[in-house]
Amino acid sequence: MNGNLSQEEVGILIRGKKILRARGLPVDADVKSSCEAAGISRKTGYQWADNLESAAKEKEAAHSLRQEMDRFKTEHAELEKRYDDIRFENEGRKIAWSIHGIDEFIAGKKNTASSRKKEKQ
Repeated sequence: MNGNLSQEEVGILIRGKKILRARGLPVDADVKSSCEAAGISRKTGYQWADNLESAAKEKEAAHSLRQEMDRFKTEHAELEKRYDDIRFENEGRKIAWSIHGIDEFIAGKKNTASSRKKEKQ
């Protein structure tokens, strides 16, 4: 037997042994005797095991998706804050430009530059 069992696998094995003892079955009972004790066929027993395994995988996937969703929500909140900060700065700049007449100054510079080009031609 290799020593590569996960914590969860060891827990399942121990729980299984406890269930076997509680039901009066031998600890080394095989699949066939376990299914007979439950009153089901081996095929049904394996189907139940597969259903439990797929349910565990779905639960793990759902947990992973919830963690990713929480991460996205946190990142979204941070991006919204940064956007609000930048928007606030831009509005301040627009107000300062209008107070100091920067738009008119730039427009005047453009007109001066275009009239100089016309004079050279």
